[in-house]
Amino acid sequence: MKTFIKITLIALLWIITINPGLIYGDTLARLDMAHAWWTGTEEISLAPNYKPSSRLENVGVLGRGGKRYIPYEVGQSLLMLPGDWLGTQLHQLFPKMELKFFRRLIVNFFIFVPLNVAAVLSCFWLLRLFEFEERIAGLASITWLLSTTVLNYAQVPQQNNQVLLFVTIGYAAALVCVRRGIPYFALISGLALGAALLVRMTSVIHVLTVFVFLVGCIVYESRDKLKVFQIAGLWLVGFIPLNLLGRVFDYIRYGSFWTTGQSLTVKQLNTDPIFSGLPELPANFPLSNSPIIGVWGVLFSPAKSIFIYDPLLLPCLILAIVLWKKISPYIQWYLMNGIFNLGLYIILTSRLDFWHGDPGWGARYHVTSVHLLLIPLIALFIQQLLWVRGLTRWLMRGLIMLALVVQIASVILRPSAEVGRIYFDRPETFLRFRLGDRVTNVACLMNSSFAEDCQNRLYYHVNGPLIEKVSLLPFIFTRGRNLVFIVWGLGLILAIITTIRFYCIV
Repeated sequence: MKTFIKITLIALLWIITINPGLIYGDTLARLDMAHAWWTGTEEISLAPNYKPSSRLENVGVLGRGGKRYIPYEVGQSLLMLPGDWLGTQLHQLFPKMELKFFRRLIVNFFIFVPLNVAAVLSCFWLLRLFEFEERIAGLASITWLLSTTVLNYAQVPQQNNQVLLFVTIGYAAALVCVRRGIPYFALISGLALGAALLVRMTSVIHVLTVFVFLVGCIVYESRDKLKVFQIAGLWLVGFIPLNLLGRVFDYIRYGSFWTTGQSLTVKQLNTDPIFSGLPELPANFPLSNSPIIGVWGVLFSPAKSIFIYDPLLLPCLILAIVLWKKISPYIQWYLMNGIFNLGLYIILTSRLDFWHGDPGWGARYHVTSVHLLLIPLIALFIQQLLWVRGLTRWLMRGLIMLALVVQIASVILRPSAEVGRIYFDRPETFLRFRLGDRVTNVACLMNSSFAEDCQNRLYYHVNGPLIEKVSLLPFIFTRGRNLVFIVWGLGLILAIITTIRFYCIV
């Protein structure tokens, strides 16, 4: 219990410290969806004669009643809705702050911070169910947060870490069902995967792999076919309600139970009257790449390789191969499902123009699969680290430090501040070593004479307003910034101290 409390505190401190305060990008559009629902306003309201500059401009889709809707899944909006309502009510106490700014701030701290902390705790829970010692599970959970791209997506409020939370709960509940003989946890597992699907439609792959994991574990434990069908049935009973809720939302918005916002977007790219007169996109858009581009890019491209932006992945996989016969059958089955899961995501996105996830850090559509794989892999790595001595131990420590530096670099600058961002219409940028660019850009931010081209590396000029470049909470304030800096600085110091003490004492 002490370890649980400690990792909760450490995770909370770090996640608050790296919090950017604001919500932006696609998540801001999903917040607009949530706000429109409870206020009874339209999700998208365009001027009568509005003319987009491109067919890729986000003008929504034409849905039921001729209204325009933001074509995203509804799960994240449902998660943000209570925070948006709370922010609107609390704004009366802080009327000098702009309302939308305040709502974004409240949603970030009251919704996303707890969800990200919960993701770390679910990692700890799953590791304990895999029968790792409490000490190992605690160290691995904090290492998983700080030394993988989990940290970046705890800062960037995309859907990744919410999907990660629900899928991890799904795996953990499945293990409780099988290993502790509590059948109704299969229902909880199914419910969690229903939530993941509601947040992101491509989570159907997670749905498949968690279900296969559960059935495989039951078969391993018992050859009783009736028991297998009972557990599988309970899982489906848990999964169906939220899946049906998603269908109901699509019917209300688009007039069909089987039409999603994304499918309607693709259909309307060349048919929506608002785009009349604009150049048409290729007939096969967005499946316009050769599959090898997406496969090669995810695995090996300097801009997006999962092995570069999660540098612990490759050594951990090698260690798992070396220790394979010593690993429990449940972890073996989990890892096989995890690799299958990652492979399916690579295949699913391989032909997409935007297989890389746009300017996201690393391959955004694949990192959740990597995070799931790394949960037991990092625990095995930590377990081995505490056992070995000499040069091997120092090398393993060095790998963790390298991974930590990579993730710290990932949370300092906003992606929008960098020249040479990754966009789907610029394939040549896949060869940019974005991590190297980030390190140089951070150095330029601290010292504009670090490189000859520093003045051209960041938008808004190196000496311009930091609010446009630094992705940390104090930089978004114009009033009372000194006080915010002091509080934030104390939080950072406390996060560092508690983490060092945890690694030394646990």
